[in-house]
Amino acid sequence: MKRFGLLIFLLMTSFTMMAQRNVLEARLRSSIYLNVYANKTNCYIGEPIIVTYKLYSSLESVSEVIKDPAFHGFEFRDLISSGDGVVSRETVNGETFDVHTIRKVQLTPMEAGTLELDPMVISNRIRLVDGSGNRSSILDGIDDNIPLKNGEYRMTIASVPITVTVGQAPANAPSAVYNGAVGDFKMHVRPSKINFTPGERGTLQITISGTGDFSQVTQPSLEWPKEMVVYPANVEEQYNRNSRTAPGVKRFTIPFTMGKAGAYTLPPIRFSYFDARQNRYNTINNPAITFYSREPGSIRKDQGPVNNTAERNDNFGALLLGLGVVALLLFVLFLVRRSKRKRRRMPVMPQQPVAAQPEKNGPAPLAPVGVDALLQPAENAVAKAGSSFYSLLKQGMVQYLEQRYQVSAALFNKTSLKEHMMLRNVPETLQNEVFNTLTEIEMNIYSAGGMDGDRVRMLEKTRAVLKKL
Repeated sequence: MKRFGLLIFLLMTSFTMMAQRNVLEARLRSSIYLNVYANKTNCYIGEPIIVTYKLYSSLESVSEVIKDPAFHGFEFRDLISSGDGVVSRETVNGETFDVHTIRKVQLTPMEAGTLELDPMVISNRIRLVDGSGNRSSILDGIDDNIPLKNGEYRMTIASVPITVTVGQAPANAPSAVYNGAVGDFKMHVRPSKINFTPGERGTLQITISGTGDFSQVTQPSLEWPKEMVVYPANVEEQYNRNSRTAPGVKRFTIPFTMGKAGAYTLPPIRFSYFDARQNRYNTINNPAITFYSREPGSIRKDQGPVNNTAERNDNFGALLLGLGVVALLLFVLFLVRRSKRKRRRMPVMPQQPVAAQPEKNGPAPLAPVGVDALLQPAENAVAKAGSSFYSLLKQGMVQYLEQRYQVSAALFNKTSLKEHMMLRNVPETLQNEVFNTLTEIEMNIYSAGGMDGDRVRMLEKTRAVLKKL
């Protein structure tokens, strides 16, 4: 009978202890908990999502991850880990919490279907009694029999599982050159030049810009002529690894040397990406580029139209520079002769000074046209196919620069423009903005224009640069 009574007593004590532990842990879970956030739970194969695990605590505690999620069906890349020590403070329902970012990861689904992110589990040692024996208010009404070790209570917490629905690829099939890039991109291809001597080194620069997952942006494949020797590319990256919406750039600079004399054509370069907003694959490409290898001193023969902007600009610039020098000499000669004729016709009047007569300079100059008016034709052509928008944009920009710095249209080129801007003490940073904008417009003319969003951005950028002058 005594044994039975003792058993009953132990069971009751055990039930009481369990009940009190449940009450204590319920109190603790409102003061220390683990949350998980996903920027989206519906996506397509190859479209990355960002998942963040945060530990909220208003108590003094030591925490340790004892189980990481496995991320089955995803390819993952850590953006922030517990070792990075990312801590902030937040107020939730009037209570202040220390918020520790335990992990932030980019997940790229590799298969369609319903995928589950299993929980992260953390072990915590929570201090409830300090070194002086003072008990935390959380222990009010809790028996002293609750097991504490060195004043600490041990408890595990876990995040909730997350279900991600991954859709099939869109109806249009990916291009053969698709390598997994997801976002909204554009491509510019620019050779250092197109005329070489045999064995001379040049470079081809491929720039991918836009928004999206740049970690998946790889060098587009190229079909180089076998007579050209190609070297490994230099890769430059400028993008925010923690954001898929911030703009970025990835640039591939590929060195090469030319073979024996002749013409070598590089076929169009293609870059393919998946646009998750429109649920379709897009492929962009540039026109073919022809390089010429000539022996030193050889005379250039007619080889048909050259499809390289740099070549045309160099020749056009040299022509304009020559015309500018000739026009300047003629203008100086005209001024000298006019001055001599004036001196011969001027009567000598030594006695009474005569009031100066207003000089007749012909008709009053036309009022300058504003930036908005000059760019209006380009704005009207934003939705037109082809490169007409960028041609009109360049025309408006050049017209403004001509009237702003009194540069004759016949003498306008980048060299003379720079000289006039330097004479007007235009800051070098602003000069660089002007020339970079001109270059970007010319690149778009060469690449047959871009998408409407890029055109609107380019129009506003040009407008802003011109209004700074």
